[in-house]
Amino acid sequence: MSYPRLNGIYNEKGVNLADGGLGLTLETKFGLKIAHTPLWSTRAAVDDVGQGSQALLQAHMEFLRAGARTLLTATYQAAYNTFEREGYTRDRALKLMSNAVTIANKARSQYQVENPDIQTHDIRIVLSLCAFGGTVSPMQDYDGIYPPPHGPRAYTTSRENITSFGEDLTGREKSVQALEEFHVERVLAFAENGQIWDTIDAIAFETLSLAREVTAIRRAMTTVEEVLRKGGKCTKPWWITAVFPDGRCRETRVPGGDSIPAKDVATAMIQEETNDQGMQLAKPDGIGINCTEVQLLPELLEAFAQATGSCVQGSKWPWFILKPNGIAREAETWAAGLLECIDKMEGGGWEGIVVGGCCAATPDFIDSLRIQLMQMK
Repeated sequence: MSYPRLNGIYNEKGVNLADGGLGLTLETKFGLKIAHTPLWSTRAAVDDVGQGSQALLQAHMEFLRAGARTLLTATYQAAYNTFEREGYTRDRALKLMSNAVTIANKARSQYQVENPDIQTHDIRIVLSLCAFGGTVSPMQDYDGIYPPPHGPRAYTTSRENITSFGEDLTGREKSVQALEEFHVERVLAFAENGQIWDTIDAIAFETLSLAREVTAIRRAMTTVEEVLRKGGKCTKPWWITAVFPDGRCRETRVPGGDSIPAKDVATAMIQEETNDQGMQLAKPDGIGINCTEVQLLPELLEAFAQATGSCVQGSKWPWFILKPNGIAREAETWAAGLLECIDKMEGGGWEGIVVGGCCAATPDFIDSLRIQLMQMK
């Protein structure tokens, strides 16, 4: 498999700089009270004429001025169920979800005015979509404890929490099907508006803590791409990034057992696999890691490289997406650690690299990374 879709939106197959953690930037630099809400960064886009939207626009602009050329939209937790918990109808939710894409596009246009040498295609707008766990309460994108049918049982404080179905293969399959339906509905919601869909350059499925949800997303995108083609709409390149708190996958092989190895998570992203109709599952154009500490990356990157080498023998490797968490008040240290990882990756087989930050990585982190990347060149 080749990856012409990401090659088509990135001018260089080397290192491409993305933005950082949008939600915490809105909280810490712009003072928005969005923490512990169902919508998080999307709440800024809901306020389409007031402080929220202006803060979101300026946050995007600060990342662009810091050197980012990939903007992820403020849609991480945007889903029908999160808007319903805020009291919105589905029709209203659909309109408000689109606002986040519009604001990112406005930032792109405004930055072009400031910098006439920058073309529209030089700045990519990527639709940010969290795992299902990011849309439940309490949030479970990190821990992957999902209520039925999406998981074995909901989070509780009264007994052990589990992420595995163990030998219950029927329950696991129902979980994958439910997660697939969730992601199909969510992506197609953005595709309903042709102008919004045309603005989006790629899709990022972020902070996946469960290997089975990786499979569900691949099934979902197989369905989504078929629906789009039948409707005469263009498909988009997409990537999946997983989270590894403490360097481990949160999904276990059996309840309370050992974690599924990172190599197996990466394998689930790119191995040849079919659905129950015998159709080959869509493969992401990029795979990677986000929302994980920089010091944990070397071992994880080795696991991803091993999995990729095994799965794509004789074929091109996909793009790699790397967006680790920031370190409080240590932008230069963070950038230096990330640069060591990039230096090793560039000698590997990855088709290209998109690198940025996640939680606590504010624009100054991206600026520090830009400077150190330039010095490395």
